[in-house]
Amino acid sequence: MQRSKPNPTGLPKLATRFPGELRVAAQISVQRLSGYGLRRALMAGIQRVIARRDEINRINVFPVPDGDTGTNLAFTLSAVAAGVRAPRLASAGEVLRRAAAEAIDGARGNSGAIIAQFFQGVSEALGPSKRLTPEALARAVSRGSSLAREAMAEPREGTILSVIQAFAISLKEQADCGRDFRTGFRNALTVAREALRHTPDQLAALRAAGVVDAGALGFVDLLEGIDEFIETGHCAPLSELPDELAAAGVDTARGNEYTEGHRYCTECIISGEAVDRGALKAALLAMPISSLVIAGTREKVRIHAHLDEPTRLFETAARFGAVSREKADDMRAQSKSAHTRREQVAIVADSGADIPAEAMDRLNIHLVPVRLSIGGRDFLDRVSISPREFYNELRTSPVPPRTSQPPPGDFRRLFEFLLSHHERVIDVSLARGLSGTLQSAESAAGRTDASRVAVFDSCNGSAGQGLLAIWAAEAAAAGWSSERIV
Repeated sequence: MQRSKPNPTGLPKLATRFPGELRVAAQISVQRLSGYGLRRALMAGIQRVIARRDEINRINVFPVPDGDTGTNLAFTLSAVAAGVRAPRLASAGEVLRRAAAEAIDGARGNSGAIIAQFFQGVSEALGPSKRLTPEALARAVSRGSSLAREAMAEPREGTILSVIQAFAISLKEQADCGRDFRTGFRNALTVAREALRHTPDQLAALRAAGVVDAGALGFVDLLEGIDEFIETGHCAPLSELPDELAAAGVDTARGNEYTEGHRYCTECIISGEAVDRGALKAALLAMPISSLVIAGTREKVRIHAHLDEPTRLFETAARFGAVSREKADDMRAQSKSAHTRREQVAIVADSGADIPAEAMDRLNIHLVPVRLSIGGRDFLDRVSISPREFYNELRTSPVPPRTSQPPPGDFRRLFEFLLSHHERVIDVSLARGLSGTLQSAESAAGRTDASRVAVFDSCNGSAGQGLLAIWAAEAAAAGWSSERIV
């Protein structure tokens, strides 16, 4: 048996010589698509987005130029891929139900939340159907487009929403004309590409930067991968879409560094018997917030928003159900990495390190927060609770605080993002003997690209760990290599 090549994305590869591929491609040309064929087509589209994530990151300027749309889409769709891989999913309805559920759980970022709600709408419209017809696909995509738009507090044209809508309208027209899967999907994809090219005409931020919308490009990449599978039964090489965009007058310049607006890209999941999404939306809009997306079902809702105080969002969410999967990414730090190529090495630390805020900002050190639980409330260290607030809680809470290490996903998401803008990453970790934090970082490095991520045991905590992280960041700024710093 031929040995498989290393896979830095952590996503199972789609075989290019899968038994029955040509048979699947032939079946797709008729009027019904099985769950088996749909599952393979989705995997092909997802692989394409993952392969193109760096390019999507590079053109990310809206709603903020934090350079992580490609990484967020890759994480969201990787969760979908993990959910739909099971061979037992023979029903098209079951495949999409699983895709929607995994997307809600794994969604990251603005575009990821929109894609999750799109899958939810597609799944709801398809129901338990065993096979997918062109007419059913058109209805399902139309429903997905509507739900994705409804999920946004302030829908904007020129974004992924516009491209999804154009694709949905064209699919319906193709189905009404009696087109088969191959012809109808390909014609609708052509319309989606054209809508993508026109996104700079609809959004001033894109026009000023000379780019198309990053989330919309990711959606078209997903469709491109599916189309390749429909046509051939396997993943073909990437198309020349970037060249087509350049020919249409869209270059690959980047926008300005993000210095204004809300600081944290904040997300969480609310679980309950019947989450009142209308009341939830009203409560969230009552606070200083932007880029609000509410996706999911009545039993499970994912919130994505930009704001300066993540704690307020988590506290508000807790009024509507059980809150989990909290995260808050510093968009200013991300934007600085996306726009600063001087340092080839990015430095990461966990919040076990005590690093002055001035040094964090000056040296662009990236922080992965440890989880804290005080009096039944959960916090992200130094993000949703400050050191001063922590010590106040320590004095007044009748229950001693508890800590838990960051999950590997927190490290992996940050490593993936940083590797799209830097050659190497060094994580200066809390001592192995004090916490499992270092093991989480090592697990994430192994699933990302162990040859480019070094996890360093500081053998320290607090100030000792912080001083080592500061020294590493200063060495990186001076141009030292990763090997020399370690």
